Amino acid sequence: MRYKVPRHVDYKAKIVGPATFSQLLYVGAVGFVILMLYFIMGTSTLFYIISILLGAGGVALAFMQVAGQPLPEYIKKMIIFSTSPREYIWEKKIVPMETAIPKRRKHKEEKEEEEQKDDSKTSKGSRLGNIASDIETF
Repeated sequence: MRYKVPRHVDYKAKIVGPATFSQLLYVGAVGFVILMLYFIMGTSTLFYIISILLGAGGVALAFMQVAGQPLPEYIKKMIIFSTSPREYIWEKKIVPMETAIPKRRKHKEEKEEEEQKDDSKTSKGSRLGNIASDIETF
């Protein structure tokens, strides 16, 4: 029996309508700043310009996505990338080429023993006899 595996596991709960808690925080913080500006500046042209820019920025932070990521996360990654060092220096190391298994030097005694073994292995019998002697001497 086949089961469907969910692809979007990172689901955030919606609190008010289509907005999550973090989105409400962005919009609410910008609304609070605009309210404070209203009490400080009054209804001047500069207030309207600043409040429109702040409101657009707050809505963009809350609801806009860039490359499938929320805008605040994208901005955070962009800042980390731009402030981290990116100078990579590659220096080639000259390493002598070696085999995986180092060769062992044989002493004179071992060489003589091998020569004797080689002489004892040779038989002038059948092929089956040669295989049998090879197995026995192994």
